[in-house]
Amino acid sequence: MKKFFSNKIVQKIKLYAIAHKAISAIVLLAVLIGGYYGYKKMTSASADPRYVLATVTKGNIISSVSASGQVSALNQLDIKPKVSGDLTWIAVKPGDKIGVGGTLMKIDKTDAEKSVTDAEQALAEAKLQFQKDQTSAPIDYKNALTNLASDKDTLTTTYTDTYNVISSAYLDLPAVMTGGNDILYGYDLSQSKTLWNVDVLVNLFTETDHVNDHTLAQSFATKAKNDYRTANDKYNAGLLTYQKTSRYSSTNDLETLLQNTTDMSIAVAEALQSEINFLSEISSLAQNNNKKLNSTVTTMQNNARNYLNTANNTLSSLLAQKKSLDNAKQKVTSDEQNITLLEVGNPNGNNPISLQISARNIQNQEYNLSQLKNTLSDYTITAPFSGIVASLPVNVGDTVGTGTTVATLITNQKIATLSLNEVDAAKIKVGNKTTLTFDAIDGLSLTGSVTEIDTLGTISQGVVSYYIKISFDTQDDRVKPGMTANAAIITNIKQDVITVPSSAIKTQNGTSYVQIFNPPLTSTAGNQGITTAEIPQQVAVETGLSDDTNTEILSGLNEGEQIIIRTINPTTTATASAQTAPSLLGGGVRTTGGTTRGATFIRGN
Repeated sequence: MKKFFSNKIVQKIKLYAIAHKAISAIVLLAVLIGGYYGYKKMTSASADPRYVLATVTKGNIISSVSASGQVSALNQLDIKPKVSGDLTWIAVKPGDKIGVGGTLMKIDKTDAEKSVTDAEQALAEAKLQFQKDQTSAPIDYKNALTNLASDKDTLTTTYTDTYNVISSAYLDLPAVMTGGNDILYGYDLSQSKTLWNVDVLVNLFTETDHVNDHTLAQSFATKAKNDYRTANDKYNAGLLTYQKTSRYSSTNDLETLLQNTTDMSIAVAEALQSEINFLSEISSLAQNNNKKLNSTVTTMQNNARNYLNTANNTLSSLLAQKKSLDNAKQKVTSDEQNITLLEVGNPNGNNPISLQISARNIQNQEYNLSQLKNTLSDYTITAPFSGIVASLPVNVGDTVGTGTTVATLITNQKIATLSLNEVDAAKIKVGNKTTLTFDAIDGLSLTGSVTEIDTLGTISQGVVSYYIKISFDTQDDRVKPGMTANAAIITNIKQDVITVPSSAIKTQNGTSYVQIFNPPLTSTAGNQGITTAEIPQQVAVETGLSDDTNTEILSGLNEGEQIIIRTINPTTTATASAQTAPSLLGGGVRTTGGTTRGATFIRGN
């Protein structure tokens, strides 16, 4: 390496520095300060990311498959139809000359035309239904809000009715509870007024004379007393809660009171039934033992039945009210859920999600209809290039399919033979349009179409390849056999659809999303991006067809919305190479090379 300074010059600088120490120190300090600030300036970077913004637009998406191969001069080509059916007309015979696009034969397209007609009718009906639904949407939304308000009023009334039914229960049941108590624990059957009715009746059958009857009577009496005790406990607890509650109590308190009162009424009805069973068993035992019962027992039985009837009526009212309350609550819940569904992506109620789905279905039907119409032309088999009909192995009335050779053409036209992997080959169909470029001819671009696809693939080192042939729409003398041809084969086209740059779409946990600012930023700053203190928000999207730069958005975004298509994250990097520099004072100072890396900040990713 050539030296910047000779040893003689370095020596003079050293002597000067020694003689003028103060000046040398000042110069050295200035160099250090200048170097420091220069380094800071070169390595500094903003700590905030910059966001490149764009607007959601409508456009066309063209999906294609790329492949390369060689040009060859085609001697002959087997013509195979793109559809299946019966041949209705053959326009040529072997030896005939035919120009490019000339008709060879026709296939019966009756069913295909019917499919087009059916699709047109279905599309027309779908559009009419969409117009009807579009008109009804705001009305339906308004009606849904009205229904919710009405059902909430009904629910409020039902809670009031609930309190009324509970109040009626506590008006009717006190007499029932008192009567049930008197049947068991009254003194109507005791002359001395020292024994309860239940004990008097059990004692009719002494243990010495009627052991089994006494045991049976005692078991019925025990159940009647236990059931009444249970009912009485629940009644007293329920009554206390009822007395602390009013019709202005919370809905939760009213529901709890309704449930407790219902449980209590069930217990009361069970207790009265047990008393009736006890009295019936006593009457049966007395009859079996030729004992005559006091007529008061019959009165007690009649009273018990009346009390049970009152308790059952009360219980029925409570159960019916609970059902009415549950129905009223469910109606309000259903109304709220319906409104929530209507408001998905539809805050003003004019465009519910059902209408959005209908619009999407109409787009799909329109696309399918266009495909069906395009297919109609496939029922007329034409020559992909000029040539001579070498053979015609079919007759009118024959049934042909996509794998049937219906004619063989001889020509001197050039074609491109390309190889595709199995994934790309599955996307290609005979007739797909292509664009061809050539490595040897700058600026030349020709159009063509796929005329043949290998039915069986070629396996090489475990990889399956399929050869396809592409005919040129026009011939150019500059294109020679053996030249390398590059083809972009169009597999799908979507027109006038919502599109965004593919760079805007991110994926997390299998869900695609884009980032937006809400509200949108007023300034976009172009391709340089813009910094902002706002945090981007994620919006889930459903994607469709993609090409090299753009992706179709099926749902989640509308035309005109602002999105982030790229985030520029700041980094700081400084690199110094290791070298040896001469010292002004002589000798060498070695600087060690290294890299200083700045932090990368990612916001909202």
